[in-house]
Amino acid sequence: MEPVEAFVSELCGRPVELSAGGTRTRIGRVEDIAVDTAEAYPPVVGVYVRSRGKVRYAPASEITLMDGRMTVLTAEPKDPADSAISANELLLNKELLDKQIVDVDGRKVVRVNDARLATTGETLRLIAVDIGISGLLRRLGLRGLGQAWLRRVTKPGLRPALISWDAVQPLHRDAAGDAIRLQVPRELINRIHPSDLASIIEELNASDQASLVGSLDEETAADAFEQLDSDTQLSILEDLSPDRAADIIENMSPDDAADILGEVEPEKQEQILRLMEPEEAKDVRELLTHDEETAGGLMTTEYLSIPPGLTVAQTFDHIRLAAEDAELIYYLYVLEPDEKIVGVVALKDLITARLDAPVDAIAVDDVVHVPLEASKEEVATTIARYDFLAVPVVDEHGRMHGIVTVDDVIDVLLPEKLRRMLSRVGKSRSKSQKAPR
Repeated sequence: MEPVEAFVSELCGRPVELSAGGTRTRIGRVEDIAVDTAEAYPPVVGVYVRSRGKVRYAPASEITLMDGRMTVLTAEPKDPADSAISANELLLNKELLDKQIVDVDGRKVVRVNDARLATTGETLRLIAVDIGISGLLRRLGLRGLGQAWLRRVTKPGLRPALISWDAVQPLHRDAAGDAIRLQVPRELINRIHPSDLASIIEELNASDQASLVGSLDEETAADAFEQLDSDTQLSILEDLSPDRAADIIENMSPDDAADILGEVEPEKQEQILRLMEPEEAKDVRELLTHDEETAGGLMTTEYLSIPPGLTVAQTFDHIRLAAEDAELIYYLYVLEPDEKIVGVVALKDLITARLDAPVDAIAVDDVVHVPLEASKEEVATTIARYDFLAVPVVDEHGRMHGIVTVDDVIDVLLPEKLRRMLSRVGKSRSKSQKAPR
């Protein structure tokens, strides 16, 4: 095939000619272009031709010319049912243009107005999508007018907006009713912060939101789910199967899981809890017993604790084993076997101590705490007064039940739109804090 650089809108609808015996015969028009999405920049694997009222298929090996004027084949196109069609086939005109895609680098959902093809080596490939007005004008047959107009405009967003294909992924279904599949390799998903992924989800309609959340792995879905507003969470939860909902919720922090399940009808709440892992379900059940306006309702059960008598070295060994499941690792609470709190030590103090030093010697034994029934205002006042990242929550017997972190207080006291702009303390904040005193 001769070198090509063109847009899909310039190729579809153009005449198709059959070259045989030194002559060319017009046999139809380009209906669609097929690419194989198994590769980073999908190669064109075939073309669909509308000929004599039927749609037929020609593999790329039979295409000798494809440009904005015409496409030339060396053999008659065949019935698609009799052709070898790629399992990873994507039809650019039917399945990509006007569809939503995820701009991984831009961290947003955008709509495809056109797609750009170019020859690399000997292969014609999909290299970029056009999400700008220029692509829309091209589709409307106003290429010349559009180019002249675009040269005169300076407003951002009006010039051609090409996004490299390796930075976007299509949102589509295999068939009607199937879940939307976010075809993003794991390394690309890791480039999207949970807050940005949540923003992507919120840009979709209700049914697509549930489909996209359902297509993600449980941990990624849980991270994004925690960043959504409660109305969106509930809407998605209604569309997820109980099994899938349980898988996602058990990967959330217990306090966030309790917050959302507290808004669900009791029958569905119990169904989800029964499907969760017993240990995670137990923590959530405890949190659900407390009034959401109290410390018990605000707290999380994911915190680090150690028994009395450990050395600093032994404590570091304990942290390495337990830190993954803790929401906050800046404070370690020294607990008796009956969960009574007898001390707290800051990670900063632990790091600067000798490895053979007993932790009891550097721990603060006069631990500031709040009761389970403390109001959210009382909790917020305590955290602000002592400049804490977290405050422990105890019952009337002095037994520790959880911690309320500063971001839990923010979640309650700040407007939702503002608090979602702030970093989650347990996940992204790195500033060391002094031990509570």
